Amino acid sequence: MGKNEIVKQLAERIDGNITEETTQKYSEVCDTLVDIFTDALIEEKRILWKGFLSMEVRDRAARKARNPATNQIELFPATKVVRCKVSDTIKNIIAEK
Repeated sequence: MGKNEIVKQLAERIDGNITEETTQKYSEVCDTLVDIFTDALIEEKRILWKGFLSMEVRDRAARKARNPATNQIELFPATKVVRCKVSDTIKNIIAEK
């Protein structure tokens, strides 16, 4: 499901109809939500949306690994990664279906 489908479903479920005005409004809502999440992750804040997901920035240590293209052991530098975990509520709903 892409952003356009999500926006259409938001417009239909909240306003009851899909018009150019409602799809524009909910498209802006989705864009704003992405901006809020991105800003929080840049500041290394943890995002917790109860019943939906949690996201946080974690440090990944430098490591040695084999490059499959050259078959040589290389050193990969430390990086920051985003960890996203879906709530147990959603996991249980999916498992029941």
